[in-house]
Amino acid sequence: MLSEDISNGEELVKVPVVNELSDERPTSFGYTRECIAGPNVNESFKSPFYPGCECCHCKRDTCSCLHRFGPCYDEEGCLQIFGKQSTVFCQPVFECNSCCICPASCTNRVVQKGQQLRLQVFKTKHKGWGLRPLEIIKKFAFVCEYAGELISVHEAKRRTLELTSETGNYLIALREHSYSSGILRTHVDARFHGNASRFINHSCNPNLVMVPVRVDSMVPRLALFAATNIDAGEELSFDYSGQFTIWSTGEPCVEYDGMEVLRGLGKEPKRCSCGSQNCSGFLPFDSSLYVS
Repeated sequence: MLSEDISNGEELVKVPVVNELSDERPTSFGYTRECIAGPNVNESFKSPFYPGCECCHCKRDTCSCLHRFGPCYDEEGCLQIFGKQSTVFCQPVFECNSCCICPASCTNRVVQKGQQLRLQVFKTKHKGWGLRPLEIIKKFAFVCEYAGELISVHEAKRRTLELTSETGNYLIALREHSYSSGILRTHVDARFHGNASRFINHSCNPNLVMVPVRVDSMVPRLALFAATNIDAGEELSFDYSGQFTIWSTGEPCVEYDGMEVLRGLGKEPKRCSCGSQNCSGFLPFDSSLYVS
């Protein structure tokens, strides 16, 4: 064991690090449980944006939060927002916030409680470092948040152009469908600051789904939930494309139309090593970050 707890006590549950293949250690980074403000991003992004409820026990017929946004979790804290298999975008998830007087045990407070599961960082054979659970995870249960620096699209473009095969890519651009403004993007970079989620590898057939969850801000928290039942020791993975659908469409997740943009800058898309039957062959990338 290389470390008993890579979070250095930041998490409620320790996150050990093991390497059974070599003496290599993870590169150093600043540990943070949730997103912090990156360059030119004001900390006010964490401010509450709607009035809280006045419930002792939040129920749909009495809680203003649940009445306004609907119940998103069941009694065990598992997501219950996915209905039809044709759904590409999930419904918005809003949790009770710091203005609410309901207790911490409220069933509408899940992501804000942080990581509750026992997770372990480990060295994989072909994909660098990875993350796996040390316990069984139930389908739709919250696993962890993808935390890092919240950055602007301008900063995301700058950092993307600076990426090399040595630096790795920890920048995630989550896309949400908005009827009023098209596609909303949230950019989080976990290269310099992040949590255990920064070690999760991409898969074209992932066992996690990334869902935007809003608590005290209109800026969503990038929450990772189990897309299926997950065994203890099974490597965790999610789709780096930032699309949050749990059903495979059979379509490649790589923006092939953007390949020429990438190659025009002298860069090649990185090969995907997920090994799934529907593997696209390349890691997803957002071609819009390569154009001015």
